[in-house]
Amino acid sequence: MEVRGILRQNEKSQVIYCGKISYFALIDIRNMLTLRYDPTIEIKSPIPQIDINQIKNRSNIFPSAEDIEKELRVIIRKNISRFNPERISLALSTGVDSNLILSLIRDEYPKLDIKCISVSFDETSEANYAKEIAESKDTDFYDVTIDNPLKDLPLLISIINEPRWNLYQYYFIEKSKQLSNVLFTGDGGDELFGGYTFRYNKFLKLLKQEDDWKQRVRYYLDCHQRDWVPDQDKIFGENIRFDWSSVYSLLRKYFDSELDPLDQVFLADYNGKLIYDFVPSNDKFFNHFAVTGLSPILDHKIIDMSYKIPPSAKFDSKTNMGKIPLRKILSNLNDSNISDTKIGFGMDLKKLWSRNGKEIVTSALPDASIFRDKIISREFYERSIKKIEETYDVRYISKMLQLLSLEIWYKMFITFEVSSNYTL
Repeated sequence: MEVRGILRQNEKSQVIYCGKISYFALIDIRNMLTLRYDPTIEIKSPIPQIDINQIKNRSNIFPSAEDIEKELRVIIRKNISRFNPERISLALSTGVDSNLILSLIRDEYPKLDIKCISVSFDETSEANYAKEIAESKDTDFYDVTIDNPLKDLPLLISIINEPRWNLYQYYFIEKSKQLSNVLFTGDGGDELFGGYTFRYNKFLKLLKQEDDWKQRVRYYLDCHQRDWVPDQDKIFGENIRFDWSSVYSLLRKYFDSELDPLDQVFLADYNGKLIYDFVPSNDKFFNHFAVTGLSPILDHKIIDMSYKIPPSAKFDSKTNMGKIPLRKILSNLNDSNISDTKIGFGMDLKKLWSRNGKEIVTSALPDASIFRDKIISREFYERSIKKIEETYDVRYISKMLQLLSLEIWYKMFITFEVSSNYTL
């Protein structure tokens, strides 16, 4: 038996397993299990990369909230005019971004039939409050409740073709297909207008003036702790070499510059997870369901406007308030339907683990192919399961779910042991 080619980058190659040949876009597993995305692969993204020089050349005059609102209205009108739908769907949480898009659409089209969709995973979800928001805008509301999001992983991974587990967007896109072929989202607000306030505060508290780029990268990764674990270097088996320096080098271009520290963070967020994780995953699901996905905040003109705005005009560290321009637009629309305790479409990992995660992981992984082929260390898995039993550490829960998705992907696309009909 021989497995080859898994870690070679930026090309298509043959993977030979027991005489069978698979052609696929190769993924660096080390990056996927450390950053949650692999920036070394070639992707066709519908949104552009942001270059550091675009920010360096920023002028002192920048777009106002009114400028952004005006452009968003133009984008919305163009999209509605282009597709001329009888009705539209909208992915709705209780946060700023989806509320902003809903408010602008309703203001532009008072009689348009709008179907709002929320996804919830337990009784503490935002669904009830999202329903109130939807009804206040005279729209229909649909709550898609998912009791066990892990049971669909084989199907979801077969569509995405990457080892991911947190693919909640599948559910509201699937529901939209039943209601309308046009789905609006508020995607991009966090990355473009400073929505990850908890990360920014932590990063700024850690930062010292004398820190070099590598230390800044370490701080940035410290603000994304659910993507990796303290013993990250122990995850991989004999067939994979891992070192942190290669991970740091992937992020160097954002932090080895004279940009404002928060500009560096914004760039890494936008050019990282958004470009390589959120947007391509959404697009694959949109294509799968033949749904037209529209994200006005990710229009090229809004992206360009956002990076002309300095961090201080997006995020107020004293009040811990982000998305200042977007919030001002909502305020101008007399819209106060924003929760201060937004969870979004996320899930409680401890509850997920107790409810069905532990049972699924401990049933699927003990005899896993990723252990057999020395891709992942069985000893790491066994230690992590014990650690979760003792501490319920969400970082290790997240890592076990990542390993579960890796095992499914590996069996589908590398060893051909299972198909998309495979069930957990």
